[in-house]
Amino acid sequence: MSDHRSPGDHVPFALVDVFADAPLTGNPLAVVDMSHLDEDPPVAWMRKVAREFNQAESTFVVRPKPTAGKDVAARLRSFTAGGTEVFGAGHNALGAWWWLFETGRVTRPDDGGRLTQQIGDRESDVLVLGDTLGLIQEPARFGRQADPKAVADALHLHPDDVDLSLPPRSVDTGASHLLVALADAAALTRCAPEKATLVRVARECHAQGLYAVVIGDERPVTNVSARFFNPGSGLDEDPATGSAAGPLCAYLDHLGLLGVPKRLTIAQGESMVRPGVIDIHLDRSSRPVVTGRCATSADGQLRVSSMW
Repeated sequence: MSDHRSPGDHVPFALVDVFADAPLTGNPLAVVDMSHLDEDPPVAWMRKVAREFNQAESTFVVRPKPTAGKDVAARLRSFTAGGTEVFGAGHNALGAWWWLFETGRVTRPDDGGRLTQQIGDRESDVLVLGDTLGLIQEPARFGRQADPKAVADALHLHPDDVDLSLPPRSVDTGASHLLVALADAAALTRCAPEKATLVRVARECHAQGLYAVVIGDERPVTNVSARFFNPGSGLDEDPATGSAAGPLCAYLDHLGLLGVPKRLTIAQGESMVRPGVIDIHLDRSSRPVVTGRCATSADGQLRVSSMW
């Protein structure tokens, strides 16, 4: 194997808890720095490492691809524990950037500054907002609506548990998710997904997973509770899902349910004893900006030479 493909004996990794103010809360992410390589690591190897870490997602920092007119600070590739590559800008990106700034691998811009990232082949901006980071997602693309009864069946709920003020629908701001409003917190707690049914219902809407939320009766909507299920990607439940928060904020705005300014706070992870908070707003171009804090809980060296 030529030197430009050799990763060396060890590469650094960290476990970063995302949408969290303290370690061991929020959504854990494994981050592996492979940016010293001229080419991406083999996909099969990245999938194996993601399975080894067994986190909701593992993100590999790789060398950016050349791009015209933009200075790209880093490129990310993210895989679920089930080996599926994901491309949305959520916890997979926020945790990676937190660690890159914290360790000095990338110089943190001043407050209000931004830089460009690549996720797969897509480009988007990362913002520094005081002591938080923000990810700018893509303008919303509204997909298919789902049958409320089919959604209820997928969650092992009664059809009356579905809140039709937010009709079940897939929305994409970088990753497509099926958004489902439930009547109350009790219904959210009772969710017991029938995996095969949920995967089928989501795929019929061209969605990766299902975001179940309680928006309540107050208008405008400012605070919601949520759970995310994505067994089709090997992710039975996710503690905090930034890639689904963007579609939700955009959908609420589309239905005229957000106030001014167009902001939303999402509580997620209580069901997994991993509480996290996602703050999100729409910018002047109606693009969702997902913001949050992180906490690094562990770091170390991944032994590579024996398993490359």
